[in-house]
Amino acid sequence: MLAFARTEVPTPGPTWRWKNEVREYVARRARESISRRHLLEISRVLRNVADELECGGLPCSVTRFGDAELTYLLEGPWRPASETASGLSSTTRKYNVCLLNGFLKHHGNLTVERRALVFPRRPVVRLVALTEDEARRLLDVAETRGIVAHSFIAFELLMGLRRSEVLRLRLADLGATVLEVRGKGRQEFKRRWIPWHDEVRRLLPELLAHRAQSLAGYRGPDAGHLFCRWDGGGLRVWSKAWVDRALVRPIFESAGIRAPGNLNHALRRTFGKTLWRNGVPIEKIAELLGHEDTRTTRRYLALDQQDMADAMDVLNRVLPAKVR
Repeated sequence: MLAFARTEVPTPGPTWRWKNEVREYVARRARESISRRHLLEISRVLRNVADELECGGLPCSVTRFGDAELTYLLEGPWRPASETASGLSSTTRKYNVCLLNGFLKHHGNLTVERRALVFPRRPVVRLVALTEDEARRLLDVAETRGIVAHSFIAFELLMGLRRSEVLRLRLADLGATVLEVRGKGRQEFKRRWIPWHDEVRRLLPELLAHRAQSLAGYRGPDAGHLFCRWDGGGLRVWSKAWVDRALVRPIFESAGIRAPGNLNHALRRTFGKTLWRNGVPIEKIAELLGHEDTRTTRRYLALDQQDMADAMDVLNRVLPAKVR
């Protein structure tokens, strides 16, 4: 007679039960004409709550979720961003808490509802733009870090591109006098055309030669991305996180410049503010940045106390004080 080894079936734990209840909750919300994107966000946030509570050694249960679990989320994985530490924006924290509150209320748990949490409307992270001296130092250091790192800094700082726009650049976008940029847009990229900065145009031949050398021997399909790598399979475009970690932050450190919390847009913001401080009208800056409304551009300029003092100096020259 053959003897079969007895296999133990693991007992579903609290995390499993939480995620199963999340699936049922999302299925119910799907009948309310909610967009698929929003349903995916609900599922993602609530499933991450289970993982975070499990990592923190806290009970993961809809009925036992209380103040301790909520405080752990708000002070841990959902902590607010600051000028010295990474974290979530006020909008994202409020969004996550709202999703969690709806899920708990559906099961009769009013822990979040009773806390009546208030989130500041303004972002916690102060908008930062580099000074002209810091921008020059950054470019000098970038030049010593290779053509790829130098080009990334130049495209963001001297052409005003978002990092995602730099990664979307293709060879066909490199015109003789202008660069075609695929900007933001839900259905189709909003395109804009930016005249070349002389430094970026100077870097292009070396950058194209580096790309050709890096892909030597590759015979597969090539979508023509300017920044890509061959990893043994197909061509891959770098991620924004990798560019930040491997290229941009080390250059800030070597230049002796404190990297701002909102590093993804710091160089693009410096581009706009440098133009504005040197007399370029805000309407032209908005076109270069791809903003449909100049109010968005004003927020990008990151005006500070020095800008207010410069403005008052202009008025003092035009309407000087009387000398008695």
